Amino acid sequence: MNRIMIFFSIVIMLTLTTSCKSSQQATGNLHPDQVFTMTEDDIARETLRINQMLSGEWKYNGPSVGVSGKNVLAGIAKPIAKGKIKKKLKKAYKSIGLDKMRPNFVFNEDGTCSISVMGASVKGSYNYNPSTEKLALKWHGIPLSANLKRDGKKLHITFEADKLISLITLMGRFSDSSTIKALTQLLDNYEDVMVGFELKK
Repeated sequence: MNRIMIFFSIVIMLTLTTSCKSSQQATGNLHPDQVFTMTEDDIARETLRINQMLSGEWKYNGPSVGVSGKNVLAGIAKPIAKGKIKKKLKKAYKSIGLDKMRPNFVFNEDGTCSISVMGASVKGSYNYNPSTEKLALKWHGIPLSANLKRDGKKLHITFEADKLISLITLMGRFSDSSTIKALTQLLDNYEDVMVGFELKK
């Protein structure tokens, strides 16, 4: 009986020793705190990598719509809802001349950005988190949050309705326009809707 106990004790000890060695090899003999340490250089490199994904000039290609929530347009299916809203939004954009002015967004690797309309440019900064698809923008100290999704050679930047109105107003000459009121009224009719721009290089 004692021999059996001794045998099992030896087996258990060998198993634990092998497991510890494997664990040390996997972490490169690093302390657990060291394994998960992220330096400022690591963050800077990752930020640059993300910014490089967006860098360049992106031109207006049409309206973009994002739909969330369960009670959108009294239960209409999301693809149908998006199509209907996009059609109305395209008409609204046309009424304020966005189809002719074609705003351009420029994202730089250093985290700066600009939006240009008819030669006038507003410069700012941005921060993008690809895991959440959240984009934080700041122009003239005015913060704007948006959703950003890259689809091949296209970017879809969508805002909550009031944030889009703020952006269009910031772009200039529309602040006192009756078409802004019309656009606001249109967007007020929908819940859980993100609206914005489809951009293309």
